[in-house]
Amino acid sequence: GRPLAVRRPFHLSIIALLVILCCCASIACRETSSTSSESESGLQQPLTSFRQVLSSSTTTLTLHPAQEIKIPVRIQNSGTETWASTGRYPVTISYKWFNGGQMLPIEGERTGLPAAVTPNQVVNADVRVVAPNQTGTFDLRITLVQEAVSWFMTKSNTFLQLRVTVK
Repeated sequence: GRPLAVRRPFHLSIIALLVILCCCASIACRETSSTSSESESGLQQPLTSFRQVLSSSTTTLTLHPAQEIKIPVRIQNSGTETWASTGRYPVTISYKWFNGGQMLPIEGERTGLPAAVTPNQVVNADVRVVAPNQTGTFDLRITLVQEAVSWFMTKSNTFLQLRVTVK
């Protein structure tokens, strides 16, 4: 027979090959199932249209520094793609603060959509907003954002703007 030294590497090679095959099969299964569910729902891709129509019964606000409030917002998907509320690229509601046209370096809180929003569908949400720490008069721009992709107001130049006094 062959010396043991020759058999051992062959034996280990077979085991290593089996481990690699099992791992690859497992990864392929996971990729296939997630890819098929993503393509079936069509919700897990970066959007190509960032059209939104936002409105609110609230038009002006007076807040204290760092005060948290919920603002009722009516959101219409005026685009041609469904907005996912979960998954790899969810669409959330957020905002930016502006002072005299200059955007403040504040990352707006995120409010989730109540569910996926199909083209022309309207949903209502209470958007969580935290006022700046400083006093003054500001413009609050509420907009949607597709996480890891883009802010809707950047792509479409549309947003809901409210005048806010912080004192």
